[in-house]
Amino acid sequence: MIEFFQITGSSSFAVRCALEEIGVEYRAIDVVPLDRDRTPELAELNPWRTVPALRDGDAQVHEIGACLMYLAERFPEAGLAPAIGDPARGAYLSWLGWLAGTFRPLWERVMAPRFFTTESEPGVRAKGVADLERVGEYLEEQLAGRTWCLGEQYSVADIYLYMLVGWQHYKPGLLIGGEAVQAHYWRVGARPAIARARALDDLDERQIRFHPELRGGKPVDAPKVTFDF
Repeated sequence: MIEFFQITGSSSFAVRCALEEIGVEYRAIDVVPLDRDRTPELAELNPWRTVPALRDGDAQVHEIGACLMYLAERFPEAGLAPAIGDPARGAYLSWLGWLAGTFRPLWERVMAPRFFTTESEPGVRAKGVADLERVGEYLEEQLAGRTWCLGEQYSVADIYLYMLVGWQHYKPGLLIGGEAVQAHYWRVGARPAIARARALDDLDERQIRFHPELRGGKPVDAPKVTFDF
């Protein structure tokens, strides 16, 4: 059985979605955000103690993109990635690399600018917001006329993009991209496996926690995400 180290309502949500799409049996291991040493097995998998992380027999994987890619290749019958040798694989790998290396870091600058400067937090956040606008324009061009990131094939890239776009709902009025991006978001969210993952993570359709004071169904003293832009 796959062991899935996660924090409900965190970026591990994308990997939960993939596990639900595949339908494989797995065990979720809840990590306490402010006391990660309470789960010593996590440090064995990932010395940085970040989630998500997977243990599948002797295989150990961490980082969102790596976990998604591992699951798609471990269970090819689920059809969540183009096969090796498929021309579409280049675009697939590019999507995963771009989502992990370009899109996701911008959210960190918007949500927690204190980690990127000792001086002007508003400046870091403002730059992040401006870059998010450019990302939205790019995504709108890429998704125009497409059902999924790769066209007609649904993949873990769509799951990753769904999670990242969903974070727009933490700031009322913030919108990533336009009609094509938003239609993609709701299309992915309507899939039964994604709905199951949201329920397991205590998330509504906007990916907002029903009970922000809980993690894994238990009370936890976690910092609240705030915005002042």
